[in-house]
Order: sequence, then structure tokens, then C-alpha cells
Amino acid sequence: MRTRIVKGLSLLSLSFLGCGDPVPTGPDPLIEPFVGDWAATAFVLTSSVSDQVSIDLIQLGGTFDLNIQPSGSYTAILVYAGLGQTEIGTISVTATTVALNREFPTRKNEVSAYQFVGDTVLILDGDTEFDLDFDGQADPTLAHFELLRK
Repeated sequence: MRTRIVKGLSLLSLSFLGCGDPVPTGPDPLIEPFVGDWAATAFVLTSSVSDQVSIDLIQLGGTFDLNIQPSGSYTAILVYAGLGQTEIGTISVTATTVALNREFPTRKNEVSAYQFVGDTVLILDGDTEFDLDFDGQADPTLAHFELLRK
């Protein structure tokens, strides 16, 4: 009888030890300011070869929406010339840059410098690729986004 009580108390104490609070794994505090829904008011693509070749997809009737979750997951949707393109991935942030680590439709990492203007405007500047001359080949471009928090 005594052995059963000792075993029971031992199991009970082990179960209490196993139920302790885990180490907090909340969102990265650097990601927190990015969390939310954003809509582009400017999406300017400029050729890396010649700054004379530049287009603003928003001025041409396109839309770009970005949703960033507290986990760092993001979904970006570009609609341009009647076609939609969705991108899914995760972001990582340093004090001066944000990396979009795309997982869908293809894996690719793109790093941009960022700047907040108040709490409602996010500006991103970085390298990307876009078919500026519509020849079916992606051209190296500089991307400038101005995003407004929804």
C-alpha cells in the first residue's frame, strides 16, 4: 500500500513538472510593426540598366496587396493587365532590411531596405526581376513600393 502511495505521489509530481509554462515563442518584435494588411499606392519598377526605363504598375491600373501575419507569414497579390499573381512566404527583419522569403510559387529570397512613415505608410526599396520590355524574359529591376496600411 505504501509503495502505491509513493509511486502515485511520484507520478503526480512528475506530471506537475511536465505542465510548466513553455518558453514564450511569440512573434519577433521586429516583425510586429509590419503585421497587417497593406495596399500599394505606388509600385515602381525601374531597369537596373537604365533609369530611363521605369513603370508604376499602380498608375497603370494594377493593384498590389500584402498581408503579414504575426508569425511572419505573408501573402502578396499583384493584379496587373488583367492577370493575378499570388506569392506566399515568410518575412525576416533586421534593423534596416526586410527579407521576403518566398515559398510559393517558386522559392526565392528578396531583400529590401524599409522605412516607416508614421504608422500607416511603409516604403520598400530593393532588387527584383520584372519583364520590362515584354519579351518573355525577366529583367533585373529596382522595385520601389509605397504601401498604405488598410
